[in-house]
Amino acid sequence: MQPEDVGAAIQFLEFCRSFGEIFQIRKGQSEKIVKDITGDRQLREVSSVVAELHANLLSVMENGNYKPLKYPKHGDTWIRKLSKYITDSTLHAKDFILDCLSHGLSGYKNLSPSHKLDVLNSLCDEALSSEKLRTRIEAREGVARQKIRAATEKEKELKERQNDMAKTMGGEIAGNEEANNIFCQIKEAKEVKQAAMNELEERGCVLRSTPVMVDKGVAYWKLDGYCDNNTNILRQEFDKEATMKNQDKWFMFSEDEQKVVENHVTTRSQRPWRKDNRV
Repeated sequence: MQPEDVGAAIQFLEFCRSFGEIFQIRKGQSEKIVKDITGDRQLREVSSVVAELHANLLSVMENGNYKPLKYPKHGDTWIRKLSKYITDSTLHAKDFILDCLSHGLSGYKNLSPSHKLDVLNSLCDEALSSEKLRTRIEAREGVARQKIRAATEKEKELKERQNDMAKTMGGEIAGNEEANNIFCQIKEAKEVKQAAMNELEERGCVLRSTPVMVDKGVAYWKLDGYCDNNTNILRQEFDKEATMKNQDKWFMFSEDEQKVVENHVTTRSQRPWRKDNRV
């Protein structure tokens, strides 16, 4: 992968990490999409996994259908549909990109990996802004909250029964079949509540990740899964005055270097962070 494409690739992978379930992006699929997009531009066909994701994002924005649409991998229906959507929407795309997309498959293959990533990330951003998607997310969050309330009430009721039984039996409830059954139900209620809380936390809201620290021209991100060692902090160097996209530079750290960075972040933790730099 070219260095100028790293930031855009991370942006897409983080989108998939946060919203993959909603968009039915399977495990390993996002990595394959990045590999296909940034690979050989002279491939004879666009992979079906790339076509399906674009089609799915378009479907979400147009009619709220969350099931992937099947497009023939040799066809270019989804590309022409994409071109029309960008033309009719508020998305900003270079004339060169629109011209390529209007020519279907052959035009899409002429786009550089950087342009393809720009198109894909623009669709991801647009999908997150979709009112239908937000409604869907809020509905699923509502279901999770209902599970938490129901499990909490059940746990409270079961504990009251357990306490009453202990009082009746003088505190000797160990080995009692009914008491054991109540104990198992309490454990189950706790597990249901914890699972719903985890689901709610994972869904969170549609706000993007924010860096752990931002300095002049530099941002530090805590992101898992990009380093081969036991580190998870990445350094992004950017130029706010740059007129071209994908000009950021990204760096990984060794474990010893990360400790230095973490100490640096800790000492600067009281400094207000800029919130306009988000992946």
